[in-house]
Amino acid sequence: MPYYRLIACLGICCLMLSCERQAPVASPSPRGKHPLLDYAFTNELGKPMTLGQLRGKALALTFFFTRCPNPDYCPRLSKNFQEAAEKLRATPGAPTNWHFLSVTFDTVYDTPTVLKAYAQRYNYDPAHWSFLTGPPDKIAELAALNDVNFDREGGFYNHNFRTLIIDPAGALQMMFPIAGNISDDIAAEILKALAPPNQPAPSPGPE
Repeated sequence: MPYYRLIACLGICCLMLSCERQAPVASPSPRGKHPLLDYAFTNELGKPMTLGQLRGKALALTFFFTRCPNPDYCPRLSKNFQEAAEKLRATPGAPTNWHFLSVTFDTVYDTPTVLKAYAQRYNYDPAHWSFLTGPPDKIAELAALNDVNFDREGGFYNHNFRTLIIDPAGALQMMFPIAGNISDDIAAEILKALAPPNQPAPSPGPE
């Protein structure tokens, strides 16, 4: 399936899933194209970044904000990406065409400078992990397409959880509607997405 179907895939598939479900869910990928694929968000380095730039890579995508006070929520989501990246780098012979995306709700406070400082706390590698911000309406649109709901309360946000795995062809492979420690699952799904046809994916981590 062409990679340009990514955004429509996320929007239609994820809207079919309830935020109360507590198990990973795999969904089929419908056809379509959404203009957000070519929209230039801003990454933690202050550079424009489109989702279309990542075509051909396996992706993991989640939403967060840097001021989240609960260690089991946004910090856990970021920790999941940190640990999954470590597992992928430690997997012998693993492909390297993968990328993680953390998208902030807090477009006023979470400037590129704030995002970069936050990213460095998780030992991120910008070659494989980007932190994105943008205009509030574009972030809200992207969140809604991924069935992410958020409401601002003072300097904080109430929101549900979505971590999505997208294969290199742009198909939604897996959606995790939970926080918690799912780093092993994220790494395993990325490797599964990158495995050659009819070949088993390697187990994440060192042998």
